[in-house]
Amino acid sequence: MGAEEGETRGPATVDLASASDSGAAPTMNVQFGSNLAARSATASVLGGFVVGGILYLPYAVMAGFFLLATAAAAFEWARLIGVAGGAQRSTYALLVPALAIAIDRLGFVYAPALYGVLLTACAWWLLVALWVVQFARRGRPRMERVSALAVCGTLVLVPAGLALLSLLRTAPLNLLILFALVWSADVFAYAGGKRWGRRRMCARVSPGKTWEGLGVGVCVTLILALVLNHAFAWQTTEAAAPLIMLTIAAAVTGDLFESLIKRLRQVKDSGSWLPGHGGVLDRVDSVVAAAPVFTVAFDWLGRP
Repeated sequence: MGAEEGETRGPATVDLASASDSGAAPTMNVQFGSNLAARSATASVLGGFVVGGILYLPYAVMAGFFLLATAAAAFEWARLIGVAGGAQRSTYALLVPALAIAIDRLGFVYAPALYGVLLTACAWWLLVALWVVQFARRGRPRMERVSALAVCGTLVLVPAGLALLSLLRTAPLNLLILFALVWSADVFAYAGGKRWGRRRMCARVSPGKTWEGLGVGVCVTLILALVLNHAFAWQTTEAAAPLIMLTIAAAVTGDLFESLIKRLRQVKDSGSWLPGHGGVLDRVDSVVAAAPVFTVAFDWLGRP
């Protein structure tokens, strides 16, 4: 869900103005070639490292990797929302993972602190979903104050970092399941939207996303996840389906929220660090929303 359905990042021309006024998905002139190759190569390398690292690398290595990714995403968020100056952006990028580490350490001596932050994140993403729906319908509210958006970024990134560290430490199989759910929904929503997409979900927020693409992503991911659950018993049969649906809903919300902020700031990509994908934030926008929701829902719905 890092890219629009039917769109690859990089050189593409999208008529957003006409898309917002029409009833069909926007027409896109996408240049594939080297950009598609770069996108595939980047996804393969990152995906392979994440899966292999969770399975075989020490906790400290992967924890450092996730914190580094959090810092990179925070730096891009600061630039995206208009924080002026590299020093201020770097400070924000350091404070966000530092706060995640502090709360994670506090969780060892006072577990409710960690869980409270994750619950707050779930409530936050529910509010974000309502915000996206309202913006899609009416073009508001338009939050454009840098300080307010900086707080939003903290609510997005700190709980995500906490959830990733917690799952990595206590339930690495569940962390793999989380990534599998998000990546599957992303890939199949993209493919479904490209092949059958007609009706746009949120023209004002993300014109390339369609209900058809979402339906394909949800259905295929649900089937694959239930098969995985049958094979590995990572969740009870009764709880698996609602857990999967909540995770996908959060992932879609995270993707749309980043699109909303980029639309407010009139920016296409959050950065250019990942060839074919844009920035780190463009690649993890779904994961940062899904991670805390998945972690809390897994505990609430019951362990196998």
